[in-house]
Amino acid sequence: MLDKKSRWNLIVFAVIVLLLIGSIVFFWMRANVEVRSIVEDQYQNQQLILTQYISSSLEELLNERVLLLEVMARNEQGVPEDLFVSDFETIYKAAEIYHVLEFIDANGTVVSGYPSENVPYGYNLHENNNEWAFEEVRRTGEVYISEPRMTMEGIYGSFVWVPVFEDGEFRGTIFGIVSDENIIRQFDATSNSSNSVYLLNSEGEIIYDQSGTYEKGTDYFDYISGYEVERLDIVQAQISGQEGNGKYPDTGSDQGQDILISYSPVSWYNKNWSLGLTSPGSAVDRLIVSVYVKLFTVAGLSVLFILFLGSQVYFILLNWNRSLEDEVEKKTHELKQSNESLIAANLKLKELDRLKTEFLSMVSHELKTPLTAMKTSSEFLLEEKCDQDTRKQMLALINRNVDRQARMVDDLLDISRIESNRMNFEMENINLGEALDHSLENISKPARDKNIDIKVNMPEPAPKVYADKDKLIQVFVNLLSNAVKFTPVGGEIRVSAKELAAKIEVSVSDNGIGIDPENLEHIFDKFYQIDSTSTRKVGGCGLGLAISKGIVEGMGGSIRVESETDKGSTFIFTLQKADYNLNNDDLNNRE
Repeated sequence: MLDKKSRWNLIVFAVIVLLLIGSIVFFWMRANVEVRSIVEDQYQNQQLILTQYISSSLEELLNERVLLLEVMARNEQGVPEDLFVSDFETIYKAAEIYHVLEFIDANGTVVSGYPSENVPYGYNLHENNNEWAFEEVRRTGEVYISEPRMTMEGIYGSFVWVPVFEDGEFRGTIFGIVSDENIIRQFDATSNSSNSVYLLNSEGEIIYDQSGTYEKGTDYFDYISGYEVERLDIVQAQISGQEGNGKYPDTGSDQGQDILISYSPVSWYNKNWSLGLTSPGSAVDRLIVSVYVKLFTVAGLSVLFILFLGSQVYFILLNWNRSLEDEVEKKTHELKQSNESLIAANLKLKELDRLKTEFLSMVSHELKTPLTAMKTSSEFLLEEKCDQDTRKQMLALINRNVDRQARMVDDLLDISRIESNRMNFEMENINLGEALDHSLENISKPARDKNIDIKVNMPEPAPKVYADKDKLIQVFVNLLSNAVKFTPVGGEIRVSAKELAAKIEVSVSDNGIGIDPENLEHIFDKFYQIDSTSTRKVGGCGLGLAISKGIVEGMGGSIRVESETDKGSTFIFTLQKADYNLNNDDLNNRE
Protein backbone atom coordinates (compact mmCIF):
# COMPACT_ATOMS: atom_id res chain seq x y z
CA MET A 1 0.00 0.00 0.00
CA LEU A 2 1.14 3.56 -0.77
CA ASP A 3 1.54 5.90 2.15
CA LYS A 4 -0.38 9.12 2.36
CA LYS A 5 2.47 11.27 0.94
CA SER A 6 3.06 8.90 -1.98
CA ARG A 7 -0.63 8.83 -2.77
CA TRP A 8 -0.69 12.64 -2.67
CA ASN A 9 2.33 12.86 -4.96
CA LEU A 10 0.68 10.38 -7.33
CA ILE A 11 -2.49 12.43 -7.33
CA VAL A 12 -0.52 15.64 -7.99
CA PHE A 13 1.46 13.95 -10.75
CA ALA A 14 -1.73 12.53 -12.27
CA VAL A 15 -3.39 15.95 -12.15
CA ILE A 16 -0.33 17.54 -13.78
CA VAL A 17 -0.29 14.83 -16.45
CA LEU A 18 -4.01 15.24 -17.11
CA LEU A 19 -3.63 19.02 -17.29
CA LEU A 20 -0.74 18.67 -19.73
CA ILE A 21 -2.62 16.11 -21.81
CA GLY A 22 -5.68 18.36 -21.70
CA SER A 23 -3.49 21.26 -22.83
CA ILE A 24 -2.18 19.17 -25.71
CA VAL A 25 -5.71 18.20 -26.76
CA PHE A 26 -6.85 21.83 -26.53
CA PHE A 27 -3.96 23.20 -28.59
CA TRP A 28 -4.33 20.37 -31.09
CA MET A 29 -8.02 21.17 -31.65
CA ARG A 30 -7.28 24.87 -31.97
CA ALA A 31 -4.41 24.27 -34.39
CA ASN A 32 -6.61 21.89 -36.39
CA VAL A 33 -9.27 24.58 -36.88
CA GLU A 34 -6.70 27.23 -37.81
CA VAL A 35 -4.80 24.96 -40.19
CA ARG A 36 -7.98 23.86 -41.96
CA SER A 37 -9.20 27.45 -42.25
CA ILE A 38 -5.90 28.64 -43.73
CA VAL A 39 -5.56 25.72 -46.14
CA GLU A 40 -9.22 25.97 -47.21
CA ASP A 41 -8.84 29.71 -47.95
CA GLN A 42 -5.66 29.11 -49.95
CA TYR A 43 -7.24 26.17 -51.77
CA GLN A 44 -10.33 28.18 -52.77
CA ASN A 45 -8.18 31.09 -53.96
CA GLN A 46 -6.22 28.65 -56.08
CA GLN A 47 -9.45 27.16 -57.45
CA LEU A 48 -10.73 30.66 -58.31
CA ILE A 49 -7.57 31.44 -60.27
CA LEU A 50 -7.91 28.10 -62.07
CA THR A 51 -11.55 28.93 -62.84
CA GLN A 52 -10.55 32.36 -64.20
CA TYR A 53 -7.90 30.68 -66.32
CA ILE A 54 -10.36 28.16 -67.80
CA SER A 55 -13.08 30.79 -68.42
CA SER A 56 -10.59 33.21 -70.02
CA SER A 57 -9.21 30.42 -72.24
CA LEU A 58 -12.73 29.40 -73.32
CA GLU A 59 -13.77 33.01 -73.91
CA GLU A 60 -10.66 33.73 -76.01
CA LEU A 61 -11.11 30.53 -78.04
CA LEU A 62 -14.78 31.23 -78.89
CA ASN A 63 -14.29 34.93 -79.72
CA GLU A 64 -11.17 34.29 -81.80
CA ARG A 65 -12.88 31.58 -83.88
CA VAL A 66 -15.90 33.82 -84.59
CA LEU A 67 -13.49 36.62 -85.55
CA LEU A 68 -12.24 34.40 -88.41
CA LEU A 69 -15.80 34.28 -89.78
CA GLU A 70 -16.18 38.07 -89.40
CA VAL A 71 -12.97 38.72 -91.36
CA MET A 72 -14.18 36.40 -94.12
CA ALA A 73 -17.63 38.06 -94.20
CA ARG A 74 -16.08 41.54 -94.54
CA ASN A 75 -14.04 40.63 -97.61
CA GLU A 76 -14.18 43.69 -99.85
CA GLN A 77 -14.54 41.48 -102.94
CA GLY A 78 -17.97 40.40 -101.74
CA VAL A 79 -19.37 36.88 -101.97
CA PRO A 80 -16.89 34.70 -103.92
CA GLU A 81 -17.94 32.50 -106.83
CA ASP A 82 -17.58 29.31 -104.76
CA LEU A 83 -19.86 30.81 -102.06
CA PHE A 84 -17.09 30.65 -99.40
CA VAL A 85 -16.60 26.86 -99.69
CA SER A 86 -12.77 27.04 -99.88
CA ASP A 87 -12.64 29.52 -97.00
CA PHE A 88 -15.03 27.33 -95.00
CA GLU A 89 -12.71 24.35 -95.45
CA THR A 90 -9.66 26.33 -94.26
CA ILE A 91 -11.40 27.76 -91.18
CA TYR A 92 -13.14 24.45 -90.34
CA LYS A 93 -9.81 22.63 -90.21
CA ALA A 94 -7.96 25.44 -88.43
CA ALA A 95 -10.60 26.36 -85.84
CA GLU A 96 -11.46 22.79 -84.76
CA ILE A 97 -14.65 23.81 -82.90
CA TYR A 98 -17.25 23.94 -85.68
CA HIS A 99 -19.56 21.03 -86.52
CA VAL A 100 -20.49 22.69 -89.83
CA LEU A 101 -20.06 26.03 -91.66
CA GLU A 102 -22.77 27.17 -94.11
CA PHE A 103 -23.67 30.15 -96.30
CA ILE A 104 -27.37 31.09 -96.23
CA ASP A 105 -28.40 33.46 -99.03
CA ALA A 106 -30.62 36.53 -98.64
CA ASN A 107 -33.74 34.37 -99.17
CA GLY A 108 -32.88 32.24 -96.15
CA THR A 109 -31.81 29.15 -98.15
CA VAL A 110 -28.69 27.07 -97.41
CA VAL A 111 -26.65 27.22 -100.65
CA SER A 112 -23.15 26.07 -99.62
CA GLY A 113 -21.14 24.73 -96.69
CA TYR A 114 -18.41 22.48 -95.34
CA PRO A 115 -18.16 19.59 -94.65
CA SER A 116 -20.74 18.71 -97.27
CA GLU A 117 -22.07 15.67 -95.41
CA ASN A 118 -23.27 17.98 -92.60
CA VAL A 119 -24.85 20.62 -94.89
CA PRO A 120 -28.68 20.57 -95.46
CA TYR A 121 -28.58 22.01 -99.00
CA GLY A 122 -31.80 23.77 -99.99
CA TYR A 123 -33.09 24.04 -96.42
CA ASN A 124 -35.11 27.29 -96.13
CA LEU A 125 -35.38 29.03 -92.77
CA HIS A 126 -38.69 30.76 -93.52
CA GLU A 127 -40.40 27.59 -94.69
CA ASN A 128 -39.41 25.88 -91.42
CA ASN A 129 -40.18 28.87 -89.12
CA ASN A 130 -36.52 29.19 -88.07
CA GLU A 131 -35.86 32.67 -89.47
CA TRP A 132 -35.75 34.80 -86.26
CA ALA A 133 -31.97 34.94 -85.79
CA PHE A 134 -31.49 35.28 -89.56
CA GLU A 135 -33.77 38.32 -89.70
CA GLU A 136 -32.16 39.74 -86.54
CA VAL A 137 -28.66 39.86 -88.09
CA ARG A 138 -30.17 41.28 -91.30
CA ARG A 139 -31.76 44.06 -89.23
CA THR A 140 -28.84 44.85 -86.90
CA GLY A 141 -25.86 43.99 -89.09
CA GLU A 142 -24.20 42.47 -86.01
CA VAL A 143 -22.97 38.98 -85.10
CA TYR A 144 -25.56 36.98 -83.11
CA ILE A 145 -24.96 33.90 -80.97
CA SER A 146 -27.99 31.75 -80.13
CA GLU A 147 -28.51 29.71 -76.98
CA PRO A 148 -27.33 26.07 -77.27
CA ARG A 149 -29.93 23.59 -78.48
CA MET A 150 -30.25 20.20 -80.12
CA THR A 151 -29.92 20.23 -83.93
CA MET A 152 -31.65 18.05 -86.49
CA GLU A 153 -28.53 15.84 -86.55
CA GLY A 154 -28.62 15.34 -82.78
CA ILE A 155 -25.73 17.74 -82.12
CA TYR A 156 -26.04 19.96 -79.05
CA GLY A 157 -24.40 23.31 -79.71
CA SER A 158 -24.62 27.07 -80.18
CA PHE A 159 -25.46 28.74 -83.51
CA VAL A 160 -23.24 31.55 -84.83
CA TRP A 161 -24.79 34.02 -87.32
CA VAL A 162 -22.44 36.45 -89.13
CA PRO A 163 -24.09 38.90 -91.61
CA VAL A 164 -22.62 39.36 -95.10
CA PHE A 165 -23.12 42.73 -96.80
CA GLU A 166 -21.88 43.78 -100.22
CA ASP A 167 -22.01 47.49 -101.11
CA GLY A 168 -24.54 47.99 -98.32
CA GLU A 169 -26.81 45.21 -99.62
CA PHE A 170 -27.57 42.20 -97.42
CA ARG A 171 -26.31 39.06 -99.22
CA GLY A 172 -26.99 36.51 -96.51
CA THR A 173 -25.28 35.07 -93.44
CA ILE A 174 -22.36 32.83 -92.62
CA PHE A 175 -23.76 30.23 -90.23
CA GLY A 176 -21.77 27.94 -87.93
CA ILE A 177 -22.63 25.38 -85.28
CA VAL A 178 -20.21 25.25 -82.33
CA SER A 179 -20.58 21.73 -80.94
CA ASP A 180 -20.58 21.32 -77.17
CA GLU A 181 -18.24 18.34 -77.60
CA ASN A 182 -15.61 20.73 -78.98
CA ILE A 183 -16.13 23.08 -76.03
CA ILE A 184 -15.82 20.17 -73.60
CA ARG A 185 -12.26 19.54 -74.79
CA GLN A 186 -11.29 22.94 -73.37
CA PHE A 187 -12.08 21.66 -69.87
CA ASP A 188 -9.23 19.13 -69.96
CA ALA A 189 -7.16 21.71 -68.05
CA THR A 190 -8.94 20.56 -64.88
CA SER A 191 -6.74 17.48 -64.54
CA ASN A 192 -7.68 17.04 -60.87
CA SER A 193 -10.19 14.18 -60.88
CA SER A 194 -12.00 15.58 -57.83
CA ASN A 195 -12.89 18.79 -59.72
CA SER A 196 -16.04 19.12 -61.83
CA VAL A 197 -16.91 21.90 -64.28
CA TYR A 198 -20.37 23.15 -65.22
CA LEU A 199 -21.58 26.01 -67.43
CA LEU A 200 -24.74 28.14 -66.97
CA ASN A 201 -26.32 30.77 -69.21
CA SER A 202 -27.71 34.09 -67.95
CA GLU A 203 -31.11 32.46 -67.29
CA GLY A 204 -29.67 29.72 -65.10
CA GLU A 205 -30.03 26.96 -67.71
CA ILE A 206 -27.40 24.21 -67.79
CA ILE A 207 -25.21 24.31 -70.91
CA TYR A 208 -22.69 21.70 -69.77
CA ASP A 209 -22.12 19.55 -66.66
CA GLN A 210 -18.92 17.52 -66.50
CA SER A 211 -20.22 15.34 -63.64
CA GLY A 212 -23.24 14.20 -65.68
CA THR A 213 -25.56 14.92 -62.74
CA TYR A 214 -27.65 17.54 -64.54
CA GLU A 215 -29.27 17.34 -67.98
CA LYS A 216 -28.31 19.87 -70.66
CA GLY A 217 -30.87 22.58 -71.30
CA THR A 218 -32.65 22.16 -67.96
CA ASP A 219 -33.08 24.88 -65.33
CA TYR A 220 -30.41 24.64 -62.62
CA PHE A 221 -32.85 26.08 -60.07
CA ASP A 222 -35.02 22.96 -60.48
CA TYR A 223 -32.28 20.94 -58.76
CA ILE A 224 -32.03 23.24 -55.71
CA SER A 225 -34.31 22.93 -52.68
CA GLY A 226 -35.78 26.08 -51.16
CA TYR A 227 -33.81 25.66 -47.93
CA GLU A 228 -30.42 25.52 -49.71
CA VAL A 229 -29.87 29.25 -49.20
CA GLU A 230 -26.09 29.22 -49.70
CA ARG A 231 -26.42 27.39 -53.02
CA LEU A 232 -29.18 29.72 -54.25
CA ASP A 233 -27.02 32.76 -53.42
CA ILE A 234 -24.11 31.29 -55.40
CA VAL A 235 -26.26 30.64 -58.52
CA GLN A 236 -27.79 34.14 -58.29
CA ALA A 237 -24.27 35.61 -58.21
CA GLN A 238 -23.30 33.49 -61.23
CA ILE A 239 -26.19 34.53 -63.48
CA SER A 240 -25.60 38.19 -62.55
CA GLY A 241 -22.08 37.95 -64.02
CA GLN A 242 -20.05 37.97 -60.78
CA GLU A 243 -16.98 35.91 -59.90
CA GLY A 244 -15.96 34.52 -56.51
CA ASN A 245 -15.87 31.56 -54.11
CA GLY A 246 -18.48 29.85 -51.98
CA LYS A 247 -19.51 26.60 -50.36
CA TYR A 248 -22.72 24.79 -49.51
CA PRO A 249 -23.66 21.53 -47.73
CA ASP A 250 -23.80 18.44 -49.94
CA THR A 251 -27.37 17.31 -49.25
CA GLY A 252 -26.95 14.30 -51.52
CA SER A 253 -24.11 12.81 -49.46
CA ASP A 254 -24.35 10.77 -46.25
CA GLN A 255 -20.97 12.12 -45.12
CA GLY A 256 -22.32 15.61 -44.55
CA GLN A 257 -19.35 17.34 -46.17
CA ASP A 258 -19.36 20.72 -47.92
CA ILE A 259 -19.05 21.35 -51.65
CA LEU A 260 -16.51 24.09 -52.48
CA ILE A 261 -17.22 26.16 -55.61
CA SER A 262 -15.43 28.86 -57.58
CA TYR A 263 -17.12 30.69 -60.45
CA SER A 264 -16.14 33.18 -63.18
CA PRO A 265 -18.05 34.80 -66.10
CA VAL A 266 -17.61 33.92 -69.79
CA SER A 267 -18.52 36.69 -72.30
CA TRP A 268 -19.11 35.58 -75.90
CA TYR A 269 -20.50 38.41 -78.04
CA ASN A 270 -24.18 38.75 -76.99
CA LYS A 271 -24.03 35.77 -74.59
CA ASN A 272 -23.01 35.97 -70.93
CA TRP A 273 -22.35 32.58 -69.34
CA SER A 274 -20.88 31.54 -66.01
CA LEU A 275 -18.37 28.76 -65.48
CA GLY A 276 -18.37 26.96 -62.13
CA LEU A 277 -15.67 24.66 -60.73
CA THR A 278 -16.74 22.44 -57.83
CA SER A 279 -14.69 20.19 -55.55
CA PRO A 280 -15.57 18.21 -52.42
CA GLY A 281 -14.51 19.43 -49.00
CA SER A 282 -12.45 16.25 -48.70
CA ALA A 283 -10.01 17.77 -51.21
CA VAL A 284 -8.84 20.12 -48.46
CA ASP A 285 -8.44 17.17 -46.09
CA ARG A 286 -6.15 15.45 -48.57
CA LEU A 287 -3.97 18.56 -48.75
CA ILE A 288 -3.35 18.62 -45.01
CA VAL A 289 -3.12 14.86 -44.41
CA SER A 290 0.66 15.07 -44.02
CA VAL A 291 0.16 17.75 -41.37
CA TYR A 292 -2.29 15.52 -39.54
CA VAL A 293 0.08 12.53 -39.66
CA LYS A 294 2.87 14.53 -38.10
CA LEU A 295 0.37 16.08 -35.69
CA PHE A 296 -0.81 12.73 -34.35
CA THR A 297 2.74 11.37 -34.22
CA VAL A 298 4.02 14.29 -32.19
CA ALA A 299 0.94 14.20 -29.94
CA GLY A 300 1.40 10.48 -29.25
CA LEU A 301 5.08 10.88 -28.47
CA SER A 302 4.26 13.84 -26.25
CA VAL A 303 1.82 11.79 -24.18
CA LEU A 304 4.41 9.01 -23.75
CA PHE A 305 7.07 11.48 -22.67
CA ILE A 306 4.62 13.12 -20.28
CA LEU A 307 3.85 9.77 -18.66
CA PHE A 308 7.51 8.82 -18.16
CA LEU A 309 9.36 12.15 -18.25
CA GLY A 310 7.01 14.81 -16.93
CA SER A 311 9.82 17.31 -16.61
CA GLN A 312 10.33 17.29 -20.41
CA VAL A 313 6.73 18.15 -21.31
CA TYR A 314 7.49 21.82 -21.96
CA PHE A 315 10.27 21.05 -24.43
CA ILE A 316 8.19 18.44 -26.24
CA LEU A 317 5.30 20.89 -26.66
CA LEU A 318 7.71 23.54 -27.85
CA ASN A 319 9.18 21.24 -30.50
CA TRP A 320 5.72 20.11 -31.55
CA ASN A 321 4.49 23.65 -32.07
CA ARG A 322 7.63 24.55 -33.98
CA SER A 323 7.29 21.48 -36.22
CA LEU A 324 3.63 22.23 -36.82
CA GLU A 325 4.33 25.86 -37.70
CA ASP A 326 7.08 24.81 -40.12
CA GLU A 327 4.77 22.34 -41.81
CA VAL A 328 1.97 24.88 -42.12
CA GLU A 329 4.44 27.45 -43.45
CA LYS A 330 5.73 24.92 -45.97
CA LYS A 331 2.24 24.04 -47.20
CA THR A 332 1.26 27.70 -47.29
CA HIS A 333 4.39 28.50 -49.30
CA GLU A 334 3.61 25.71 -51.78
CA LEU A 335 0.05 26.98 -52.21
CA LYS A 336 1.29 30.55 -52.69
CA GLN A 337 3.73 29.37 -55.37
CA SER A 338 0.89 27.58 -57.17
CA ASN A 339 -1.28 30.70 -56.87
CA GLU A 340 1.49 32.89 -58.28
CA SER A 341 1.91 30.57 -61.27
CA LEU A 342 -1.83 30.64 -62.01
CA ILE A 343 -1.95 34.42 -61.51
CA ALA A 344 0.91 34.81 -64.01
CA ALA A 345 -0.95 32.63 -66.53
CA ASN A 346 -4.14 34.64 -65.98
CA LEU A 347 -2.27 37.92 -66.49
CA LYS A 348 -0.82 36.56 -69.72
CA LEU A 349 -4.33 35.67 -70.93
CA LYS A 350 -5.54 39.16 -70.07
CA GLU A 351 -2.59 40.64 -71.98
CA LEU A 352 -3.49 38.46 -74.98
CA ASP A 353 -7.09 39.67 -74.70
CA ARG A 354 -5.86 43.28 -74.65
CA LEU A 355 -3.72 42.65 -77.73
CA LYS A 356 -6.73 41.03 -79.44
CA THR A 357 -8.85 44.12 -78.71
CA GLU A 358 -6.13 46.39 -80.08
CA PHE A 359 -5.83 44.11 -83.09
CA LEU A 360 -9.56 44.37 -83.85
CA SER A 361 -9.33 48.15 -83.73
CA MET A 362 -6.24 48.14 -85.90
CA VAL A 363 -7.71 45.65 -88.42
CA SER A 364 -10.82 47.82 -88.67
CA HIS A 365 -8.58 50.79 -89.46
CA GLU A 366 -6.51 48.79 -91.97
CA LEU A 367 -9.69 47.57 -93.69
CA LYS A 368 -11.36 50.96 -93.85
CA THR A 369 -8.31 52.83 -95.22
CA PRO A 370 -8.08 50.99 -98.58
CA LEU A 371 -11.87 50.75 -98.80
CA THR A 372 -12.11 54.54 -98.45
CA ALA A 373 -9.45 55.00 -101.12
CA MET A 374 -11.25 52.60 -103.47
CA LYS A 375 -14.61 54.29 -102.87
CA THR A 376 -13.12 57.74 -103.57
CA SER A 377 -11.42 56.47 -106.73
CA SER A 378 -14.56 54.75 -107.99
CA GLU A 379 -16.63 57.91 -107.41
CA PHE A 380 -14.04 59.92 -109.34
CA LEU A 381 -14.24 57.41 -112.23
CA LEU A 382 -17.99 58.01 -112.46
CA GLU A 383 -17.46 61.69 -113.23
CA GLU A 384 -17.82 62.62 -116.88
CA LYS A 385 -14.75 64.88 -116.83
CA CYS A 386 -12.40 62.01 -115.93
CA ASP A 387 -9.78 61.70 -118.71
CA GLN A 388 -8.07 58.47 -119.78
CA ASP A 389 -4.81 59.05 -117.85
CA THR A 390 -6.66 59.86 -114.64
CA ARG A 391 -8.88 56.82 -115.14
CA LYS A 392 -5.79 54.59 -115.41
CA GLN A 393 -4.34 56.11 -112.24
CA MET A 394 -7.58 55.56 -110.33
CA LEU A 395 -7.85 51.95 -111.54
CA ALA A 396 -4.25 51.32 -110.51
CA LEU A 397 -5.00 52.76 -107.07
CA ILE A 398 -8.05 50.51 -106.71
CA ASN A 399 -5.98 47.49 -107.79
CA ARG A 400 -3.27 48.26 -105.21
CA ASN A 401 -5.83 48.52 -102.43
CA VAL A 402 -7.49 45.26 -103.48
CA ASP A 403 -4.06 43.59 -103.28
CA ARG A 404 -3.55 45.15 -99.85
CA GLN A 405 -6.86 43.72 -98.58
CA ALA A 406 -6.04 40.30 -100.05
CA ARG A 407 -2.63 40.29 -98.31
CA MET A 408 -4.29 41.04 -94.98
CA VAL A 409 -6.73 38.12 -95.35
CA ASP A 410 -3.84 35.86 -96.46
CA ASP A 411 -1.88 36.87 -93.34
CA LEU A 412 -4.85 36.00 -91.10
CA LEU A 413 -5.22 32.60 -92.76
CA ASP A 414 -1.44 31.97 -92.58
CA ILE A 415 -1.27 32.67 -88.84
CA SER A 416 -4.30 30.40 -88.33
CA ARG A 417 -2.57 27.57 -90.26
CA ILE A 418 0.66 28.06 -88.33
CA GLU A 419 -1.10 27.95 -84.95
CA SER A 420 -3.03 24.81 -85.90
CA ASN A 421 0.16 23.21 -87.34
CA ARG A 422 -1.52 22.81 -90.75
CA MET A 423 0.77 24.89 -92.97
CA ASN A 424 2.12 22.83 -95.89
CA PHE A 425 5.78 23.10 -96.92
CA GLU A 426 7.06 22.10 -100.37
CA MET A 427 10.69 21.45 -99.38
CA GLU A 428 13.40 21.43 -102.05
CA ASN A 429 16.98 22.52 -102.66
CA ILE A 430 16.84 26.17 -103.79
CA ASN A 431 19.32 28.94 -104.58
CA LEU A 432 19.30 31.50 -101.76
CA GLY A 433 20.37 34.32 -104.10
CA GLU A 434 17.48 33.70 -106.50
CA ALA A 435 14.96 33.78 -103.65
CA LEU A 436 16.45 37.06 -102.42
CA ASP A 437 16.32 38.59 -105.92
CA HIS A 438 12.60 37.78 -106.21
CA SER A 439 12.05 39.40 -102.81
CA LEU A 440 13.97 42.56 -103.72
CA GLU A 441 11.72 43.01 -106.77
CA ASN A 442 8.70 43.22 -104.44
CA ILE A 443 10.13 45.97 -102.24
CA SER A 444 12.22 47.89 -104.76
CA LYS A 445 9.62 50.61 -105.35
CA PRO A 446 9.00 51.57 -101.67
CA ALA A 447 12.76 51.50 -101.14
CA ARG A 448 13.33 53.85 -104.09
CA ASP A 449 10.56 56.14 -102.86
CA LYS A 450 12.50 56.64 -99.60
CA ASN A 451 15.92 56.69 -101.33
CA ILE A 452 17.02 53.67 -99.27
CA ASP A 453 20.18 51.86 -100.38
CA ILE A 454 19.95 48.04 -100.17
CA LYS A 455 23.33 46.28 -100.03
CA VAL A 456 23.67 42.51 -100.48
CA ASN A 457 26.67 40.54 -99.23
CA MET A 458 26.22 37.01 -100.58
CA PRO A 459 28.96 34.34 -100.98
CA GLU A 460 29.88 33.38 -104.55
CA PRO A 461 28.40 31.19 -105.73
CA ALA A 462 25.23 31.80 -103.75
CA PRO A 463 24.59 28.95 -101.26
CA LYS A 464 21.72 26.53 -101.64
CA VAL A 465 19.30 25.80 -98.82
CA TYR A 466 16.67 23.15 -98.15
CA ALA A 467 13.43 25.14 -97.92
CA ASP A 468 10.06 26.04 -99.46
CA LYS A 469 10.91 28.66 -102.09
CA ASP A 470 7.64 30.62 -102.00
CA LYS A 471 7.56 30.75 -98.21
CA LEU A 472 11.24 31.74 -98.02
CA ILE A 473 10.44 34.64 -100.38
CA GLN A 474 7.53 35.53 -98.07
CA VAL A 475 9.95 35.67 -95.10
CA PHE A 476 12.39 37.87 -97.05
CA VAL A 477 9.58 40.22 -98.14
CA ASN A 478 8.26 40.51 -94.56
CA LEU A 479 11.69 41.32 -93.10
CA LEU A 480 12.69 43.70 -95.92
CA SER A 481 9.30 45.47 -95.84
CA ASN A 482 9.68 46.01 -92.09
CA ALA A 483 13.18 47.36 -92.61
CA VAL A 484 11.95 49.82 -95.28
CA LYS A 485 9.06 50.96 -93.04
CA PHE A 486 11.26 51.75 -90.06
CA THR A 487 14.31 53.12 -91.90
CA PRO A 488 14.41 56.90 -92.48
CA VAL A 489 14.71 58.52 -95.90
CA GLY A 490 18.22 58.05 -97.28
CA GLY A 491 18.91 55.11 -94.94
CA GLU A 492 20.59 51.80 -95.61
CA ILE A 493 19.54 48.13 -95.49
CA ARG A 494 22.08 45.29 -95.52
CA VAL A 495 21.38 41.65 -96.41
CA SER A 496 24.12 39.10 -95.80
CA ALA A 497 24.56 35.34 -95.58
CA LYS A 498 27.25 33.07 -94.19
CA GLU A 499 27.77 29.34 -93.88
CA LEU A 500 27.82 27.55 -90.55
CA ALA A 501 28.48 23.86 -89.87
CA ALA A 502 25.14 22.53 -91.05
CA LYS A 503 23.15 25.69 -91.72
CA ILE A 504 23.12 28.95 -93.62
CA GLU A 505 22.71 32.08 -91.47
CA VAL A 506 20.96 35.05 -93.11
CA SER A 507 20.74 38.52 -91.58
CA VAL A 508 18.67 41.57 -92.58
CA SER A 509 19.93 44.80 -90.96
CA ASP A 510 18.83 48.43 -91.08
CA ASN A 511 19.89 51.72 -89.52
CA GLY A 512 16.34 52.70 -88.58
CA ILE A 513 14.67 53.58 -85.30
CA GLY A 514 15.47 50.28 -83.54
CA ILE A 515 13.39 48.46 -80.93
CA ASP A 516 13.14 49.30 -77.23
CA PRO A 517 14.32 46.51 -74.86
CA GLU A 518 10.85 46.14 -73.29
CA ASN A 519 9.35 45.44 -76.74
CA LEU A 520 12.11 43.11 -77.92
CA GLU A 521 10.84 39.93 -76.22
CA HIS A 522 7.33 40.36 -77.69
CA ILE A 523 8.37 41.31 -81.23
CA PHE A 524 7.44 37.86 -82.68
CA ASP A 525 4.08 37.66 -80.85
CA LYS A 526 0.99 37.71 -83.07
CA PHE A 527 -0.91 41.02 -83.22
CA TYR A 528 1.97 42.73 -81.36
CA GLN A 529 2.96 46.20 -82.53
CA ILE A 530 5.31 48.67 -80.89
CA ASP A 531 2.78 51.40 -81.68
CA SER A 532 -0.77 49.99 -81.81
CA THR A 533 -2.60 53.34 -81.66
CA SER A 534 -4.86 54.54 -84.44
CA THR A 535 -2.44 57.44 -85.08
CA ARG A 536 0.62 55.25 -85.68
CA LYS A 537 2.91 56.30 -88.50
CA VAL A 538 3.39 52.80 -89.94
CA GLY A 539 0.58 50.53 -91.10
CA GLY A 540 0.23 46.77 -90.80
CA CYS A 541 -1.64 44.30 -88.63
CA GLY A 542 1.21 42.92 -86.52
CA LEU A 543 1.29 39.45 -88.12
CA GLY A 544 4.30 39.63 -90.46
CA LEU A 545 6.98 38.74 -87.92
CA ALA A 546 4.82 36.07 -86.25
CA ILE A 547 4.23 34.47 -89.67
CA SER A 548 7.95 34.71 -90.51
CA LYS A 549 8.86 32.97 -87.25
CA GLY A 550 6.31 30.21 -87.88
CA ILE A 551 7.58 29.65 -91.44
CA VAL A 552 11.28 29.59 -90.49
CA GLU A 553 10.70 27.18 -87.61
CA GLY A 554 8.40 25.09 -89.80
CA MET A 555 11.31 24.66 -92.25
CA GLY A 556 13.58 23.47 -89.43
CA GLY A 557 15.33 26.79 -88.78
CA SER A 558 15.34 29.48 -86.10
CA ILE A 559 14.97 33.27 -86.02
CA ARG A 560 16.02 35.99 -83.56
CA VAL A 561 16.44 39.76 -83.43
CA GLU A 562 19.15 42.11 -82.16
CA SER A 563 18.46 45.82 -81.82
CA GLU A 564 19.55 49.11 -80.28
CA THR A 565 17.24 52.08 -79.95
CA ASP A 566 17.90 54.77 -82.60
CA LYS A 567 20.66 52.62 -84.16
CA GLY A 568 18.71 49.99 -86.06
CA SER A 569 17.74 46.32 -85.93
CA THR A 570 19.11 43.04 -87.26
CA PHE A 571 16.88 40.02 -87.89
CA ILE A 572 18.86 36.78 -88.12
CA PHE A 573 17.48 33.43 -89.26
CA THR A 574 19.02 30.08 -90.11
CA LEU A 575 18.09 27.45 -92.70
CA GLN A 576 19.32 23.92 -93.32
CA LYS A 577 21.98 23.55 -96.01
CA ALA A 578 20.88 21.78 -99.17
CA ASP A 579 21.63 18.02 -99.28
CA TYR A 580 22.81 18.07 -95.64
CA ASN A 581 22.52 14.68 -93.95
CA LEU A 582 19.29 14.97 -91.96
CA ASN A 583 15.90 13.33 -91.73
CA ASN A 584 14.28 15.16 -94.65
CA ASP A 585 11.11 13.08 -94.33
CA ASP A 586 10.21 15.00 -91.18
CA LEU A 587 10.27 18.31 -93.07
CA ASN A 588 8.50 16.99 -96.17
CA ASN A 589 5.69 15.65 -94.04
CA ARG A 590 5.46 18.74 -91.83
CA GLU A 591 2.08 20.45 -91.88
